[in-house]
Amino acid sequence: MFFELVRKNGRKTWRENGIFFVSLIVSIIAFYIFLSLENQDVIVFLKTMESDAVQKLLAMLPVFYGVSLLFLFFLVYFSGLYQLQRRKYEFGVLLMLGMKRRRLFLLLLAEDIWNSLASLLIGIPIAVFLSEMISMITSKVVGLGIIGHQFTFSPGAVLLTAAGFAGIKLAAFALLSGKMVRREILYYFQDEEGENERASGRIRNGIFLMGGLLCLGAAYAAAISGTSWSSINAMCLTVVIGIVGMFLAFYGLGPFLERVWKGRQKGLGIFTARQLTEQVSLHWKPLVISSLLFLAAFCFLGYGISAADTLSDQSTVHSADFTFYGDKGDVERALKETGADAYLEEPYEMRCALLYTAAIPFDDTEEDMKAYVHDIDFGALIDAASGLEDQDERLYLESNLTYYEEPYLIALSGYNNVLKAEGKEPLHLDADEIALYNNPQSIVTVGISGLEKILAEDPMVKIDGADYRVYGTVCTEPLVADRIISLSHSLIVPDELYEKLKSPSESSYWNVMLRKDYVEEHGMMQAVYTVNELLQDSNLEYESYLQSMGRQLFYRVASSYLTIYLAVIFFVIANTVLSVQFLMHQRRTGERVRILTFLGAGYDMLCTSAEQQVRWYFLLPLAAAVINSIFGLPSLIVGMTGSRIGSGDLTFLISGLVVIASVAVIEYVYMKAVVHLNSRLAYEKDRDRGRRTIYERRAGADP
Repeated sequence: MFFELVRKNGRKTWRENGIFFVSLIVSIIAFYIFLSLENQDVIVFLKTMESDAVQKLLAMLPVFYGVSLLFLFFLVYFSGLYQLQRRKYEFGVLLMLGMKRRRLFLLLLAEDIWNSLASLLIGIPIAVFLSEMISMITSKVVGLGIIGHQFTFSPGAVLLTAAGFAGIKLAAFALLSGKMVRREILYYFQDEEGENERASGRIRNGIFLMGGLLCLGAAYAAAISGTSWSSINAMCLTVVIGIVGMFLAFYGLGPFLERVWKGRQKGLGIFTARQLTEQVSLHWKPLVISSLLFLAAFCFLGYGISAADTLSDQSTVHSADFTFYGDKGDVERALKETGADAYLEEPYEMRCALLYTAAIPFDDTEEDMKAYVHDIDFGALIDAASGLEDQDERLYLESNLTYYEEPYLIALSGYNNVLKAEGKEPLHLDADEIALYNNPQSIVTVGISGLEKILAEDPMVKIDGADYRVYGTVCTEPLVADRIISLSHSLIVPDELYEKLKSPSESSYWNVMLRKDYVEEHGMMQAVYTVNELLQDSNLEYESYLQSMGRQLFYRVASSYLTIYLAVIFFVIANTVLSVQFLMHQRRTGERVRILTFLGAGYDMLCTSAEQQVRWYFLLPLAAAVINSIFGLPSLIVGMTGSRIGSGDLTFLISGLVVIASVAVIEYVYMKAVVHLNSRLAYEKDRDRGRRTIYERRAGADP
């Protein structure tokens, strides 16, 4: 009998509180996918290149796991609080019929365990399936293919998910049920106590509202300008100002919204406005918390999905798939022996050498090197930089142009081979002309823009007393496959001048491109990976474009996985907090609904009023979160990318805002579910009660 009661109560709880259990199942799925991250094909692949970075990422998982459990505890606690308060009349009847408090506690514990097991049994298989689908889809998108994919099941992720879920459920149950069963019997039959309205005044609320808007404006300005990302203290200050602004704005918002809502006086418009005003005025703190959670969810989800969408955007415009260091004959021999030459084009040479100048000190043992010392004068460029109107450009160039006094030289023929490999037009330099080169990995926007303003004036550089005109555009093409050389503040010179100025410390590198037909057939990632496997056992010193691709892929995968995971958790918790708070208020004010039924209000009218209340109650924090996310998402992009919004980041931003807009569809479904649940649990009983009352009145009037 006891276990039959547990089973029936559990099934009834699932039926009447479906949206809360769906939220728990979604959280379980997110937990498993997150904890089984190391089994994802892309992560396994990245371990071969970015093992240290991947290990650091995996080491961070317990921290995110613990923080997520803390947030999920509040979800379980508030949903459990609503369920127990809704059933307190049932508990009172059981106690009146003679059930001991200890047995009631065991009954609630058994129901909680039953529902928890049901959630896990539903959530874990779905999580395993989705994890495998995500692994295969991600691998296919980034170009790894799914041929080598094997089904993986992570017992550790299951145990951690079950343990964490059981732990927070038991903790919430101990707090709620322990408090419930110790109540006096009279408590179970009492109606919910009303809530005292807070004192308010127009001037006071106006001051709070204006103060909140000013704080939010200050936070927006700091976030968009990038000031908040300059240091941890600046970021904390921005967050605090924004949160304070939200609390102040919502505290003063209720009375102003009352005027808007009271204008809707059709049907039960006055009743609806009264309910909404109470909700906002008395429960403005949960609204702020939910709005902040929505904001975090929107920003993380927008950024995460945008980052995931760019996983396949592996740049195909590069100068080399492989860069070898050494003699050309040795390189060609090794490629032939390993069989890699069948997949590669003809190697081309990239030469560079340090230009010895007076700025380079030499020891007495290096007297022979002094014969290669040359005089170089960038005075004309430095003087031109001091005349720039833009302060950022002027200060940057005045402090960085001096680095050209110790430049590296790059042979023009090698650089033109780089341009040819990228499908670009070659660079033409006259015998008395040179070009400035800057490493693309260390480009500073203000530096490039300032230099090109100076170069437009045709300045001259003196080398050994001879004048050389500087080419009007700064060259920034990558010279090698990854990072075997990273030259900044270098000079590209004609080959004849290069031979005249180069030092004995010349370095020669051999760049090789993959055959286009092989890349088109297998994809860039898979093609580079295959050749890289052939070259691993050779004695060649080389690097591959796969390293650069893997590094970019790691950053995108890590940021997308973590941000999407946090977004799901925050989104579920925010919706649960709103729905629980709304339903609890509806329960406390249930007597008003009964009075309306006695006065003739129909079931359809009550449901329409409930739908309007839910729509406004959810839209208020959602609208605030959407407005905040318009500023928060660009701030997140600035912080993640470390630069201001550029053309690439603008696409990133637009796609993120589109994702945020699409979430409105999910939120609409959630609101409809809350309306349906509220109508079924509250208004249907009042409808039936009203029908019985009318029937009894008619029966009593009959002779």
